[in-house]
Amino acid sequence: MEDEISRLQEKYFEALAEIQRLTKLIEDLQRQLQQSLDGNDEQRAMLKDLQAKLDVLIAQSKKRNKRDYGNKTEKHNPRPAHTQPKPKTGVADESEKNPFTGIKHILKNAKNLSHEPVSHFVKPDASVCPDCSVETVFVSNLLTYQLEMVSASLKVLDHLQETRACPRCKQHITTAEKPCAPIPGSYAGPRLLGEIIVGKLDDGLPNNRQEKIFARHNVDIPRSTQSDWMQATADTLSLLYDLMKQDMLASAIIKTDDSSIKIQDRSHKNNIRKGKITTYIGDSTHPVNMFDFSPDLSFEKNQAFLADFTGIVQADAAGGFDALYQDGRRIEAGCNAHSRRKYFEAEFTEQNVRSTVLDVYGQLYQIERDIKNKPSAFRLAMRRRNSKPLIKQLRKIIVSAKDKFNPTHELMKAINYTLKHWRALTRFLKNPDIAIDNNEAERAIKCWVLVRKNSLFAGSDAGAKAIAIHLSFIGTAKRNGINPVDWYADVLARINGMKTTELQQLLPQNWSPPQGP
Repeated sequence: MEDEISRLQEKYFEALAEIQRLTKLIEDLQRQLQQSLDGNDEQRAMLKDLQAKLDVLIAQSKKRNKRDYGNKTEKHNPRPAHTQPKPKTGVADESEKNPFTGIKHILKNAKNLSHEPVSHFVKPDASVCPDCSVETVFVSNLLTYQLEMVSASLKVLDHLQETRACPRCKQHITTAEKPCAPIPGSYAGPRLLGEIIVGKLDDGLPNNRQEKIFARHNVDIPRSTQSDWMQATADTLSLLYDLMKQDMLASAIIKTDDSSIKIQDRSHKNNIRKGKITTYIGDSTHPVNMFDFSPDLSFEKNQAFLADFTGIVQADAAGGFDALYQDGRRIEAGCNAHSRRKYFEAEFTEQNVRSTVLDVYGQLYQIERDIKNKPSAFRLAMRRRNSKPLIKQLRKIIVSAKDKFNPTHELMKAINYTLKHWRALTRFLKNPDIAIDNNEAERAIKCWVLVRKNSLFAGSDAGAKAIAIHLSFIGTAKRNGINPVDWYADVLARINGMKTTELQQLLPQNWSPPQGP
């Protein structure tokens, strides 16, 4: 009996030990299972994060490819139509008959040009009737038109100043006055200077190319000489530049944008330092397009330029402009084109929200096109009636979409930009004179961007300042419908002989072409 009890006890302890072993094994398995589950969650989170980063990289790659190789337009068609093949007919279009003829409306645009008659006479052997052997008589002229160009040419003006003397006393001598030279001691005439300046800064012809053009006329004008002339001319016009700035600062609204410029500086890496050219656009009552130069990329020069201005400043959302609005003397107006562009550039991500936002912006811009050039009261009423509900709809769309995307999503950059600058972006609803965007300033600065591609860099800060001065006069002249070369030719011929109090009449917005020969 005792043996049986001891045997059972042994089996009991063995079973108890096995139970403890199995219990520990189960606990280990449960712990491993939990670790596996926790690891899966971490891997899921890691995969989700990697997928988000991969989506961003793919979108960036597609955007880069489109920027380099795709269309530059920002047009958005919410309902693209299927292109129908053009039906082929046996009759060719007028444009297909002779592609070298050109379009007739060119002559309508040239209606103000002078006409020069060119007579063509019948040859003597063809002026006799072959049937009657009788000489033909004049009936009429068959009139056709041809647009021709008279090439620019250079000439030397011989200024002959009459000198007279008293025949009796032999002491009194008088000499006729001649107009003051644009650049004292220089041979350059005012129109030549105007052609060089406008050729470089409006037509994109750097001085080395103009040197080749002058060489075709058998005249050698080195590019260094042209640069010196542009600098000296800018110094001559500096007082006029200050007067134009005073006129522009009287505007109620100023639009501004900037772009970089390279300046040669041997104290920096690669001998190049970056500054910027900034444009300032006056309102409709002060039709002035100003340009200013900053030796670096900071906003100190912008703040100094607008220090005396009180009113509305319309610009992009660059952080450097924030200091302008702190004292309350200047009010910020935003640029909806920048906001819309961020949604447009997110075309390789989620499409529903993007397309809806772009559709709303399309309707807003259609309203702006419809009310363009209308009275201020009408523009304000239409914006309140039609644009304001669309703006409310836009905010509702982007606020509801904000919770759907992670912070790194491409659309979140656009949504955060719009919401952060909402008050500035919607300020146009309360003031009919505020534009919906800052595109006018962007178009103005584009002329400098095109010049920069050809001119590469400015030789010094003084040269970059001269560029800003000349861009200001060219831009203001074009805005007022004036040929900038004609303006330079007249102003440079007169400015050195005028009093300071008379310079106001030479500003492009006040200037009128000289009358008479």
